[in-house]
Amino acid sequence: MSTEVSPASERVWTVIEREKRRDRLVRRVSIAAWSVTGGALLFFAAVTGVEVWLILQHVAEGVAPWAVVFDRVIPLVAVVGVLGLLVAILSTVGIFLRLRTASLSEIQLRLAALEEMIASHLELHED
Repeated sequence: MSTEVSPASERVWTVIEREKRRDRLVRRVSIAAWSVTGGALLFFAAVTGVEVWLILQHVAEGVAPWAVVFDRVIPLVAVVGVLGLLVAILSTVGIFLRLRTASLSEIQLRLAALEEMIASHLELHED
């Protein structure tokens, strides 16, 4: 049996390795972006929390109505809701694309293996 790797198989593995490097880069960028997003969300929540706490003191004293508290909380709830929707959409698209990419890579590998099998079979019959 020959252990040589065909040029077609080498090309496929080169493409697969390039895609793996690209996937790692995208994953790092994604982690950085989500970290910044999480930090910004925490900062926004802290600022909103301080605002709400101060307003609650005024509500307890009878100076401000409860509607002011809700007015201050609604933007945070909206941001968290939109962020949750964004994550849901992106993760769904990501899952679909990863499944599709994995299927295409598997097809490429199977075709390369089939090509090697046919080539080795032809070599055996030529002798």
